[in-house]
Amino acid sequence: MDKMKISIVTVNYNGAEDTINLLNIFKNQTDSDFELIVVENGSNVADIDRLNEYQKKHGWQNLVVIKNGQNLGFSGGCNVGIKKALAGGSKWVILINNDTTPEKDFIARLKAVLRLKRGVVSIPLDEGGHTAYAGLVKWLKPTLGHIYTPEYNGCLCGLKDSHCIQRGHCVSNIYAIGGGAAISSDVFEKIGLMDEDYFLYFEDADLSLTAAQAGFSIGIAEGVSINHKVSASTKKLGSPLLLRYHYRNALYFNRKFGPWWVQILLWPWSIWIIKKQIIKLIFGIEKERSQAILNGVFDFYKDKMGKIGN
Repeated sequence: MDKMKISIVTVNYNGAEDTINLLNIFKNQTDSDFELIVVENGSNVADIDRLNEYQKKHGWQNLVVIKNGQNLGFSGGCNVGIKKALAGGSKWVILINNDTTPEKDFIARLKAVLRLKRGVVSIPLDEGGHTAYAGLVKWLKPTLGHIYTPEYNGCLCGLKDSHCIQRGHCVSNIYAIGGGAAISSDVFEKIGLMDEDYFLYFEDADLSLTAAQAGFSIGIAEGVSINHKVSASTKKLGSPLLLRYHYRNALYFNRKFGPWWVQILLWPWSIWIIKKQIIKLIFGIEKERSQAILNGVFDFYKDKMGKIGN
C-alpha cells in the first residue's frame, strides 16, 4: 500500500502547557509516520521559552516549530502551517487545536479513514459528555452551531455526495470544526488557503462552504474522535473582544455565503443589533459588552477586517 503523507498543524498562542501536552501525545503515537507542525503565533516570552526548551530536550525529526513573531490569528497561523505542509508534499493537512488530547492510536485510525475520503473531513470532538461531529451554519446569528447527533456518522455532506443523499442522511450547511479537521491537498489547490480577514471565528465554516461550492464533499471521520477543552485558548483574549470578533465576522460570513433571503435581511438584522445595544447602553446594562458588539458591527461596515486593533 502506498504511503500517505499527512501533516498535523496546530497553533500555539500563550498555551505552551497545552501544546507540550499535545506534543507528548503525538510523540508516543502507535503510528509515527507523520509530520507535526507547531505554529508559534506571537506568544509571550515565557511561553516561547517553554516551547524552545521542550524542543531542545524532547524534539524529534518530524516535529517542526515555526515562529511567526506576531499573532496572525487562527486563520493566519494555520495558513503558515498549511503552506509548510503542502510544500513538503502532504496529501492531507490535519488542523487540530493545541488544547486537544488525542488517543495514542489517533494517527493510525485517522489514516485508515482518510484512505477512503476526499475533500474536507470533520474529526469529532468529545467536549466532555457530548461529541460534536461537525459544525452547523446558522444564518443571521453571531455564532455557529454544532451537530451532536451520531445518526449522521460518516454521512455529513455539504454538496456532491450521492452516497449520503441515497441514504437520506444528507445535511446542508455543515462544516468541519477547525479544532479537528482534515483537508486533502487538492482542496487547497483549487480554493486556496483560509480567509485571513476573519482572524478568529468563522474561518473554518468559510473553508468548508467554499470547498463544498467547489464540488468537494464534507464528511466526518468514522470511529475517530479527540477530547477538546472548549474555547480554552480563545478565552485568553477576553469576552468583550471575542464578542466584537463574533458579530463582525458573522456579518462578513453571512454576506459572503448567505442565500438570497439572508442578503435581504442582513441590513435589518444589523439595525436591530445596533438598536438593541444602544438601548442597553442608555440603561447601563452590560456596557462593555454592548459597546464591543456595536464596534463589531461598525467594523464590518467600515471594512475593518483582520486583527482588531491593527
